Amino acid sequence: LPPTPSSPPSQTIRFLKSCRLEVGMKNNVKWELNNEIVARHFLKNLRVFVPPHALKLPEEPITRWGEYWCDVTVSAPLPPSHGGPT
Repeated sequence: LPPTPSSPPSQTIRFLKSCRLEVGMKNNVKWELNNEIVARHFLKNLRVFVPPHALKLPEEPITRWGEYWCDVTVSAPLPPSHGGPT
């Protein structure tokens, strides 16, 4: 069944679309943003757990300050199975 507008995945998607995530990186050292760093900042700044494998960053490496988009895959939990093992 597709998620309804009030289902947890739909609420999560609406919340994420309304967010702006800021990732503070030092300007005196060389750095490159990666999925692990972005995932940590989702938890730290927005209090949302996003596993690194659920993130898709731009193809070009992010090595300078600026505004960038990232995609987050949101999956719905599977409904409990009815019946016992077969």
